[in-house]
Amino acid sequence: MSIATLLDEHSIDLPSYSEVSIESGRAPITLSVWEAERGTSPTVVFVPGTMTHPLFYSPFLDALSRHGYHVIGVHPLSHGRSPRVIRRFTLDDMIGNVRDAVGYACARFPGAVGLMGSSQGGVLTLLTAGAEHRIRAAFPHNVLFTPLRESLSVTRFPNALGVVYPAIRRIIAAVGRVLPGLQVPVGFYLDVDKVFSEQQWRDAFFEDPMRLESYPASFLSSLFTTDMSALVDGSITCPVVAFVSTGDPLFTLEYSRLVYERLAAPEKRLVEVSANHHLILNEKAEHAMPTVLAALDDYLKWPALPCG
Repeated sequence: MSIATLLDEHSIDLPSYSEVSIESGRAPITLSVWEAERGTSPTVVFVPGTMTHPLFYSPFLDALSRHGYHVIGVHPLSHGRSPRVIRRFTLDDMIGNVRDAVGYACARFPGAVGLMGSSQGGVLTLLTAGAEHRIRAAFPHNVLFTPLRESLSVTRFPNALGVVYPAIRRIIAAVGRVLPGLQVPVGFYLDVDKVFSEQQWRDAFFEDPMRLESYPASFLSSLFTTDMSALVDGSITCPVVAFVSTGDPLFTLEYSRLVYERLAAPEKRLVEVSANHHLILNEKAEHAMPTVLAALDDYLKWPALPCG
């Protein structure tokens, strides 16, 4: 079975699956919804990774729904099934999208709401948690804190450039201001060989007609220059459970632990999943699922408290 067929079987082919369009900032966005059997079940709002959409994670998200969670997958501005009407977007646009998805979850379903994201979606999860107090807990897969010069390790740029990292950030900011519409392909700043460990998932990504082929410089500039102090100044008021892969070739365990040490939350846990993959919610979903479900259940199911 192809990955594309697998993804459809766990999303658009299901009677429990639907899509809605909501207003969010500068343009409408699409939400993928997997409904649980019980209407009072808690909800997980899910944020996808770089240049992709929640349907790329549909086997994982369908499994969450079958376990007893409503799942709302965010198609950020101009991503996935959302209208491609804005070409110059920023990290703040996407944070707004996630907050609007949380608002939709709170309005539609009565149970507690958790926020989860993978890779770039994990970054958005934490930044949103710093401003959004309707969520019961945050569950980022991967953590990033760009003020750290060690953040270069996540990019294609050599770690030796860490000594001039402040200058690199200023240059990236300048490019975003002068050439905000410049389209930058993923392979320019990320090592794709570190993103994908299995060829079939790599092929599925690059053959996906809904993926983005590039990001505008306005977004990449904002990713490296946005104020991320909310991660360390106490702005996050909910528990944080961060998932990392012990052998992640992109977000290394050493880097993840470094960021986690600085993360400020009233309660936090670092859950290390034994795997040598970055995309553990795709390529190693069956392996990671019991660990993820146990953490979600700890914070969202007992007691069954409402949103907010």
